Amino acid sequence: MKIFTKQLGMLGLCIALVLGITCYQASAHDLWLEIRDYTPQLGEEITLTLGYGHHLPAREFMPGEDLEKIYILAPQGKKIGIKRYSDVEYKGDKPLDQEGTYLVVAKKKGGFFTKTTEGYKRGHSKKGLKNVIKCTYSEKYTKAIVNVGKAGGKIFSKVLGHDLEIIPLTDPGGLAEGGYLSVKVLYKKKPLSYTPVYATYLGFSTEKAAFAYTTKTTAEGIAKIKILKSGIWLMTTGHEEAYPDSDECDYNKFSATLTFEVK
Repeated sequence: MKIFTKQLGMLGLCIALVLGITCYQASAHDLWLEIRDYTPQLGEEITLTLGYGHHLPAREFMPGEDLEKIYILAPQGKKIGIKRYSDVEYKGDKPLDQEGTYLVVAKKKGGFFTKTTEGYKRGHSKKGLKNVIKCTYSEKYTKAIVNVGKAGGKIFSKVLGHDLEIIPLTDPGGLAEGGYLSVKVLYKKKPLSYTPVYATYLGFSTEKAAFAYTTKTTAEGIAKIKILKSGIWLMTTGHEEAYPDSDECDYNKFSATLTFEVK
């Protein structure tokens, strides 16, 4: 399914009334975790890919060399490593030997992306370049929630300290179709007010940049997403601000995503 990628700071929101979907102008790639099985059996391993682009399930995958960190947090907070075992697939270092809710976490290496009159320069700031149109420094964070057996524990709501972070306030493993998932969006550990949050589920639409549900955070940074259909869901949000040194770059852009399954 073709999905979103948010042009942070220039959110071209539109309502496609005929189709009954929400869409917005897409630009840079998004990053998200695609877990092979969000509800594995006790003793199984987590297997995953890092989706990157505009389609769910992913048609593109983030290059391994761009990955800064990836790991699993077990229900009691113990960290489990993850290793790449093929060009695009990753697997946990050990089987999931505890019932409850696990949190999978990944971060892409931050980097510059500069547009010039001669084209795009990936990995370069404005310094040393001529005819610069715009420079962006981008950071991307992603999480996934996995439930082994019965959902349990509070690891799903742990604040990790990402510059931009989606914090579920309830465990999706306990939700059903028609319910609501409340999340808090944090920017540098503080609530991010009145920012758009987008969500969609696998199979919703083949349209590019189409979402099943769109809302905004409250003054306290809280958003509620209605679970319109059971299945695999993906949420995304973003934030943009001026880069501290305008001679080096123009904007800081942050994106955060969350994937989970509702049975």
